[in-house]
Amino acid sequence: MFAGLFDTDWASLTHAYGAAEGVPQILLGLASEDPDTREIALDDFHGAVHHQGDIYDSTVACLPFLFELVANPTSPGRGAVAELFASFGESLDGSGRLHGGDDAAWRTPYRDAEGFIRSRTDEFVLWLTDADAQVRAAAAAALAYFAVEALDAVLLIEQRLAEEPVVECRIALITAAADIAVRAPDTADRVADWLLGIVGDDTDPGTRLAALVHLARSAPDRAVDDLTGRAIGLLSEISVHHGYTAAPADDRPATPTLVGAVRVMFAPEREGRADAWTSDLVRVLHDALAERVADRIALVADQLQHPDPGPRVDALRMGSQLIGRWRGPFEGLVRLIGGQLDAPEHPVRYMAALALQDSYDLAAPAADALASQVLALGPAAWCDTDRKVQDPYRMMLLALARLGDSRAVPGIAAALADGGEASMLVQTLGQFRDYRHKFEPGLLEQLAAVPAEIDRDGQNHVNKLLSAVRQLGTTEAVPDTIRILAAAREHENRWVIQSALHALKACGTAAQSAMPQVRQLAGHSDVHVALLAIETAWTITQNADDFLSDLRPRLDATDPGKAGLAANTAGTAGAIATPLTDSIQALTGADDLWTRVRAASALIRITGTAGNLLPILTDAWQENLHTRTGTAECVASLRAQAEGFLPLLRAELADPRRYTLRQGVWSNSNIPSDEKLLHTCAGAIEQISWPAQDRKESSR
Repeated sequence: MFAGLFDTDWASLTHAYGAAEGVPQILLGLASEDPDTREIALDDFHGAVHHQGDIYDSTVACLPFLFELVANPTSPGRGAVAELFASFGESLDGSGRLHGGDDAAWRTPYRDAEGFIRSRTDEFVLWLTDADAQVRAAAAAALAYFAVEALDAVLLIEQRLAEEPVVECRIALITAAADIAVRAPDTADRVADWLLGIVGDDTDPGTRLAALVHLARSAPDRAVDDLTGRAIGLLSEISVHHGYTAAPADDRPATPTLVGAVRVMFAPEREGRADAWTSDLVRVLHDALAERVADRIALVADQLQHPDPGPRVDALRMGSQLIGRWRGPFEGLVRLIGGQLDAPEHPVRYMAALALQDSYDLAAPAADALASQVLALGPAAWCDTDRKVQDPYRMMLLALARLGDSRAVPGIAAALADGGEASMLVQTLGQFRDYRHKFEPGLLEQLAAVPAEIDRDGQNHVNKLLSAVRQLGTTEAVPDTIRILAAAREHENRWVIQSALHALKACGTAAQSAMPQVRQLAGHSDVHVALLAIETAWTITQNADDFLSDLRPRLDATDPGKAGLAANTAGTAGAIATPLTDSIQALTGADDLWTRVRAASALIRITGTAGNLLPILTDAWQENLHTRTGTAECVASLRAQAEGFLPLLRAELADPRRYTLRQGVWSNSNIPSDEKLLHTCAGAIEQISWPAQDRKESSR
């Protein structure tokens, strides 16, 4: 096998990390008898030759050998290699790099890959009847991308479904037909009719569920009545169906690869589970239901009642994504998630804790369940050597702390005393100032132990301590904070400098002794350091003359972006910054959107009037979702002057999607960021509407 492999001049080809001379060894690894070697090779292929879905000239050169490997029935691991072809199809389909008139050289491998694979589509047809079920499923997925004639592929899939004995392969065939219907609209009606027929026939419930959800995905206008109810019923049938077989357990330790880590991570969820494939079907169904949040809550709630752990893990994962991406009445769902914290199965406990950890205030209905587990495990669980104890405990403690629940205090104190990574817990300390006596002795002791020279490895710990000072407002920490600031300045450690300034700012007038250093930093070359120092000095001294004189040259900077940041700082002082308004007004015509927004917002905060500034904020509101929270706060202060903003505020509240989902971003702060936007918009509507209502009542 692989005749001619070394005849190719691999060194002249490239992949993600440069010359591709090592690719032959990757290909040989894919054909190895040893499963660990194959897994490492597959990871290397994804990491370099097909990095993040990209296609290089070396990827194209690999294609004949990949086809050869899959075609050889004695090759172990053929299925994983066959799955690469669908990945190539996804890259070609989603990149848009094959379209348009740009003939840039980097587009060439994409065109070459598509042409070569399409020339061998007949091999996918042969693989549909292969003895290896994984190869058959992969062939269906690849055919959906590369079939020369879409209708012929659909007819072939219909024929093959009637003969396919393995449910995973039947699902792959149905998925492929739906994919074709989406890409080739002239086949959509036929595929929809076919899927409707499957939904209504007497085949096994897994196949019917696949047809149901992919019908909803590919032809939403043809979906059956009571889609969610039908799906719940089929999931119930699947749980008692005896015709499915669990995949053999793969209990190999993880190889030093991402592929291996993922395999081991998900192994406990899938071990012994004959219906593991329902995970993907439920995900597709959730995507199809989209803004039908009530239906999705019902689906998750039903799965959470399942006696087996697998469906409950699926439900917890989907419930977490639902809460994180959509808006809705989640109180009951959160309570059900909390009910899984004491489940006997570790994967269930872990997923429940993970779901609540990043729910912030929305986790309140599960507070008692969280506290029960946190108190039962005790503070020592923070350092437990058993990760099955430590990991859920840390997530539950963080969830409870983010609620500001006093039952988290002993656990937080123990975690901070440990001196390890607890930065997310530190961010919650502002809610526990009434319990500062529990934290401050240990905090002050650790601050005193910070050495004069802070190396890069130690700065995370120092920043955590300074963040704790900031959150608690620990005025007794001012001397050590000043000492640390001096050391950071000496070594130009800007990260620690900013952390120290934030801490001093939080201590207010008690930080007077820090003013010599703070004043010097007001002239720092880094605009972020300088402006933070100016804000800190203003907070400590309320010296308007220094504040204005420090800001004025920053507002006149040649870089409008930096000037916009200075305008934002000016706005924090309100009317005190009135002498700076002319300079700030000039920034409202800047090309940069954020500079215009910061300048307009600052002028409103300083003058209390809208002037001609609302169009700037309106344009920014529609152009960049990240401006909305600050803008809503700003227009609220204008009251009736911002009446024209009400439709935008109300439209935001009416949108079922979290704004972070609309922006296409994901982080563990998605929920609090969006909840703050909702709260701010609601408050702005009340502030803007109230004067008008009051006037109407007064005129009666």
